[in-house]
Amino acid sequence: MTTYPQAFPATRMRRLRQSPWVRSLVAENVLTPADLVWAAFIHDGEGRVPVGSLPGIDRLSVTEAAKAAKRAEALGIPAIALFPYIGPDGKDEEGTGA
Repeated sequence: MTTYPQAFPATRMRRLRQSPWVRSLVAENVLTPADLVWAAFIHDGEGRVPVGSLPGIDRLSVTEAAKAAKRAEALGIPAIALFPYIGPDGKDEEGTGA
């Protein structure tokens, strides 16, 4: 353990950071898989289609989305946010496709 001979504010005491059990006791936030939401981008076709503006992210078919939902459940993620893809032909100025 380190001693701090100087007076505050020259020395900032870190008593709550000295051991792991104290850090976990005074931790403000604990993030677990139960706190997460799995985002899934859906399209009408088959398989996976890359999203051009999001490298590494794919639009999923309905069957692929079902597999992703099972994986999320296995990982302990309780919710899935679905974002459907609507092509240019399904959009208009009034937003009737929504």
